[in-house]
Amino acid sequence: MSDLDRFELFTCVAQAKSLSQAATQLGMSKASLSKQIKQLESALKVDLFSRSGYKLTLTIYGETLLKQALRLKHELDETRSICQQFHNEPEGLLRVIVFTHFAKKMIFPRLKPFLQRYPKLRLIIDTSERIPDFEHEQADLAIGFSLPAPNSEEIIQRSMGTTYYVLCASPAYFAEYGFPKTLEDLHQHNYIGHNCRDQVDIKLQPGFTLSIQPYFLVNSVASMIECAKEGLGLVQLPIYKVEELLQEKKLIAVLSEYQRTNEHIYYYYPKYRYVRPSIQKFIDFFIKEIE
Repeated sequence: MSDLDRFELFTCVAQAKSLSQAATQLGMSKASLSKQIKQLESALKVDLFSRSGYKLTLTIYGETLLKQALRLKHELDETRSICQQFHNEPEGLLRVIVFTHFAKKMIFPRLKPFLQRYPKLRLIIDTSERIPDFEHEQADLAIGFSLPAPNSEEIIQRSMGTTYYVLCASPAYFAEYGFPKTLEDLHQHNYIGHNCRDQVDIKLQPGFTLSIQPYFLVNSVASMIECAKEGLGLVQLPIYKVEELLQEKKLIAVLSEYQRTNEHIYYYYPKYRYVRPSIQKFIDFFIKEIE
């Protein structure tokens, strides 16, 4: 028997506080269980229990080991659950945060066949414009963002494609304020920003930098676009958000030669030792085909 197995036996005895009760729960003899616990104590060279008749009390070493053993048991239970699902359909609750554009274009049109394929999976889809704090929020997967992952040591970040940025405004705005001819000219123009962005740096090609003070901030890309259409200022957005408006001449691009290209769009999920089947199935169904 391995030490790992003995740790599980120890946890059961510690929680039952009785060799007899633990042996019954484990389906083994009391003598066999007692032997395994003594072998664990011998290997560790400490007493894990103080014994008084039939009563077992954890020693200070036993209390320390129990805390770690419970974490280990939780990991093992989850791992066994994962293994049981390798050849079965995923089930349980999956919380997904999707940037609004990708929810509309990529997720919702194909959601029905996905749910039909995995009927035991329960979905919560939050259409949002922010990357969740996976450590403190109940979120399993985030899709469609171009910002670096927060807490990158704890988050898996994968590219799902690339895009490029466009700086644009309405014809009415340029009729009133003129066209900027250089990057420095932008300091004399009104820029509409997003209040979820920690920075006001314009996304530019390598070798160019520009930070400007926003004219005002709004809380969604849709609001940025509406304000730009009304002639309130310039916006810088990925091409997929403004392409139709550019084609219709409702917005006009400027300084295109400076705008950042090959900008990655990411999806993110917590850095587990394994990827939960429900997360992997969602990624495979909705994202893999466009990578």
